[in-house]
Amino acid sequence: MIQMYDGLDALPKSLRIYSASDYATMAPKAGKKEPDFTEHGVWGMDRKGELWALEWWYRQCETDVSIAQFIRLVRQWKPLKHFDEGGLIEKAIGPTIRKAMRDAHAYVTIESLPSLQDKGIRLQAFHAMATAHAIHFPVKRPWADRVIEQLVKFPAGRFDDAADVCGLIGRGVDLMFDAQLPIRDTKPLLTPFTSEWIEYNDRNEKPKVRYF
Repeated sequence: MIQMYDGLDALPKSLRIYSASDYATMAPKAGKKEPDFTEHGVWGMDRKGELWALEWWYRQCETDVSIAQFIRLVRQWKPLKHFDEGGLIEKAIGPTIRKAMRDAHAYVTIESLPSLQDKGIRLQAFHAMATAHAIHFPVKRPWADRVIEQLVKFPAGRFDDAADVCGLIGRGVDLMFDAQLPIRDTKPLLTPFTSEWIEYNDRNEKPKVRYF
């Protein structure tokens, strides 16, 4: 189901950049001996609406470290929109993230998606894209192998934080239109002072501004 690409040369020429994060608290959850990972994923969406995984960061760390890495990725990739999960964690660290963006002059629109208890439902949109062969990961990248391994084991794996990031990006792009290439200027090439040139200018003449 997952498509693999080899090197930057294999990427489509036109990608719109999006990102997603799953933030973790440092306290272990019930049934776990160690805390979850905080994960940031950067994705490109091509003109067909397919997703290409570009970069990934993950670590069990304090919030200030993970936010600093988020700022680094925003500066480097300049995503058009960033997705995270709403709820208690967003309320707790959202103000800190926004302050960090202001301090670093690195901005991105953040959309916090509703928190869903059913992790299977969280991954439905991403799973549908994978079924349609619209998800691409790079070869020879340990982080990509790790993400795919979590997806394969889901929901039985020890950790599922990378899968949660995939669920967020899937839900996020599901709310948007497919990325499109820029529209080119279609103005015809006309010979000056011909009848066609005069008629075209008459039809497309801009209104004159009157000053009082």
